[in-house]
Amino acid sequence: MSKQLTQAQMTRAMRISIFSGAASVVWQLVCAIQPLFNVFFQNHLGATAAQLGLLVTIIQLTAVFQIAGIVLYGLIGRQKPIFMVGHIIHRALTAIIAFVAFNVARGGSTQRGIVIIIAAMGISWIFANASSACWWGWIADIFPESMRGEFFMRRSSIIQIVNIVWFFLASTLLDIFPKESTLIVFGVLISVGALAGLLDIVSQIVTPEPLPEKKPDFDVSTVFEPLKNKDFIRYAAAIGLAVFSMNMIGPFQAPWVVNPDHIGAPNTWLGIMSMLTQFLWVICAPFWGTVMDRWGRKSVVILGTLLVVGWIGYLFLTPGNYFIALPLIAIFSGVLAPAFWEGSNQMMLSLAPEKNRVSYVAWYLAIVGLVSAPGSLAGGVLSDTLAGLSIPVGPFEFANFHVVQSISIVLGIFCAFLISRVREGNEKPFGFVVGQIANPQIIRTFQYLDSLNRSETPRANAAILRNFRDESAELAVKDIIELLDDPDGSVQEEAARALGRIRSIQAVDALILRLLDEDSDIRIEAARSLGRIGDKKAVRALVGCLWESGEELQKACIEALADIGDEESIAQVMSFLRENRSERLRQISSAAAARLGIFEAAWDIYPRIITARTRTQRTQYAIAMADLLGKSGEFYQYVSGSASVLQKRQQRLLADFQQNMQNVYARQQKKKSRIKTDLIAKIRSALEEDRNREALQETVVFSKKLLGDLFGAELMEDGKDREFLFRIDQKLGVFAWMTEKADEFADGEEASGETARILTLLIVYFLAVY
Repeated sequence: MSKQLTQAQMTRAMRISIFSGAASVVWQLVCAIQPLFNVFFQNHLGATAAQLGLLVTIIQLTAVFQIAGIVLYGLIGRQKPIFMVGHIIHRALTAIIAFVAFNVARGGSTQRGIVIIIAAMGISWIFANASSACWWGWIADIFPESMRGEFFMRRSSIIQIVNIVWFFLASTLLDIFPKESTLIVFGVLISVGALAGLLDIVSQIVTPEPLPEKKPDFDVSTVFEPLKNKDFIRYAAAIGLAVFSMNMIGPFQAPWVVNPDHIGAPNTWLGIMSMLTQFLWVICAPFWGTVMDRWGRKSVVILGTLLVVGWIGYLFLTPGNYFIALPLIAIFSGVLAPAFWEGSNQMMLSLAPEKNRVSYVAWYLAIVGLVSAPGSLAGGVLSDTLAGLSIPVGPFEFANFHVVQSISIVLGIFCAFLISRVREGNEKPFGFVVGQIANPQIIRTFQYLDSLNRSETPRANAAILRNFRDESAELAVKDIIELLDDPDGSVQEEAARALGRIRSIQAVDALILRLLDEDSDIRIEAARSLGRIGDKKAVRALVGCLWESGEELQKACIEALADIGDEESIAQVMSFLRENRSERLRQISSAAAARLGIFEAAWDIYPRIITARTRTQRTQYAIAMADLLGKSGEFYQYVSGSASVLQKRQQRLLADFQQNMQNVYARQQKKKSRIKTDLIAKIRSALEEDRNREALQETVVFSKKLLGDLFGAELMEDGKDREFLFRIDQKLGVFAWMTEKADEFADGEEASGETARILTLLIVYFLAVY
C-alpha cells in the first residue's frame, strides 16, 4: 500500500497534472499521429498511404517495449524516475520532425525525410512505451479511484480547450501563408510542439511519488501475472481491436477531406471540425467522468466505442455537402470520443489490482499497441490496392476510401459487443445507463450536481437538494448519500428526502444506518425514504424501530411498511394495529393496513368507526375502511370539504350508485330481480334531509335485497353469506359483514347522527364502485 499525499500535495499535483496535460496536447497535435501531422507527412512530404500506415504500425509495435517497463520498475522500485528519463528522451527526439520540415523546405529530399521521420519516431516511441506504464501507475497511486474518473475528465476538458485554440491557430496559419511557405510554417509549429512536449515532462518534477512501504518484489511471475487474468486480457484485446478499426481509416480521413482530387475542403475545415469535436469534448468529458464514478466505466466505454457510427457520414461525403456533413461527424465524435479514449484507460486502471499495477498497465498498453499496430498499415495497403476502384451509386461515387471506412465501422461495432462481455465488477447494467442518459432530465441533474459541489452555504445546499425529484436524479445518489452526514441538520433532512424521491436501491444501506442510529436527527426522514424506495431489505430495521417510544418515528415506520407491502410488513402492521393503545397510531395503522389490502383489518377498523370519540377519528377510520373496499384515497372527497361542496359530491356519489345498480340488475335474467328504485330514492331523500338513521336502515335493506337477488335469498337467510361471498371475493365478504354490523347499529338507540351517515356513505360508495 502506497502512502497517500496530503491534501495540499494532492491539490498541487492536480494543478500540475492539468498544466502538463495542456502542454502535452500542444506537442501531440503536431508531433504525433494526428490530422495536422498526417497532412504534413502525406500531402507535403509525399508519403503514400502505405508509408503512413507503416509509420503508425511501427509506433504501435513499439508497444512491446511496455514489458521493459515492468523489468525496470522491478529493478529500480520507483516509477517517477523511469517515466521522467524515458519521456524526456522521447520528446526530444520528435524535434527531428521539425528539422526534416526545414530541410525539405530548402530543397532536401522528401523520401530521405520520410525515412528519417519513420526511424526517429520509431526510436522515440520505444522510450515512451518503456516508461509510460510507470506514469499510469504513479498517477493511479496519487488519485483515488473514487474521484479519478471525474478529475481526469475535468482535466481532459481543460486540455481540449488548449487543443481547440492551438489546432485552430495552426490550421489557420497554414491557410494564411503562401503554399510555398507551408513547410516552413510546419517546421515552426512542430518546433513549438517539441518544446511544449519537453515542458510537459519537466513540469512534473515537483509532483511527489507516493512510495510503497517496502520495495516491490520482482520475479518472473510478477511480469506474467496479468496474462493469467482472462477478463483483463479480454478487455485489452477488445480495446486493441477497437483502436485497430479506427487506425484503419483514421489517418487517411483528413488527407481525403482536403485533397483537391477528392473532397477538396480547405485546411480551415480541419480546424473547424477539430474545434467542434474538442468543444463538445470539453462539455461532455466531465459528464462522462461523473457517470463513470457513479455507474462504472464499462457502459461508458461501450458507448464511446460506438463513435465509429458517426463515420457513416464519410461514406456520403461530397464536395457539395461537406459543409453540412463534416460538422455533423465532428459533433457525434465530440460527444462520444472522450467516453472511449479517456474511459478505456480509466476502466483499465479499475481492472488492474493495486499490488502489481505497473505490470497490468504495461501489458495492457502492450496488447493494445500490438493488436492495433497493423491497423493503419492494413488500411493503407488496402487503400493503395483498391486505388482504381470507382463505383457510382446515384449522386455518390464509392472508392477505395469508402471500402476501408465501411470495414472500420463494422469492426468498431463488433468491438463494442466484445467489451460488453467483460466483467468490471460493480458496474450498472448497460441498459440502465443508456436509459438514464437517454432521459433529457439527466442534463438538469448534472447541472444541479455541479451546483451542489460548488455550493458554500447550508441554505443553498438544501435548496439544490429539493430539485432532485425522481429516478432521473440517480446520477446524484452518491453525492447525496455523503450529505447525510453534513454538519447542518437541514441539509441532512433534505438529503434523506431526496433519496426517497429518487428511489435508488443504492441508498438503502445508508438510510438504514441512519434509521438505526439513536443519535441521528434524521431517523424519521430515513424511515419515510425507505418506504418510498420499497426495498424489502429495510423491513427488519423498520420493524425494530416500530416499538420505540416516539410516535412520529412509529408513524413513519408504519407508513414505510405499508409502502413496502411484503408479507412480513403485513404481519407487523396487523400486530401493531391490534396491540397499540394510542388512538392516533391506531388510525395510522388502520390506514396502512388498508393500503396493504389486509382485509382482516376490517374486523378492527369498522368497529372503531362506531366507537370513535371525535368526528376526525371517525372519518379517518371510514377512509381506511373505504380504501379496503375501493380505490385508495377515493372516498376522502365525500367526507372532506365545505357543506356545499360535500353536498354536490355526495349527490354525484348517489348518482353513480344508482347507475351501477341499474347496470347490475340489467345483467340479471330473472324477472324478480328488478332494481328497487323506490329504495334508492328513499336513501337519497333521507340523506338530503339529514335523516341519517333512516338512510342507514334503508341502505341495509337495499344491500340485503341486492345480495339475495344476486346470490339467492335462501343462502343469505342461512347466515352463510359471508363465508360464501369471501370465497367469491374478499371485498364482497367484508361488505356482507359490514352490512350486518350496520344493521345492528341501525337498530340501536344511538344510530342517529354523523356515525349513521358515514356508515351509509360507506355502503353506497362500495355499491357505486364495485
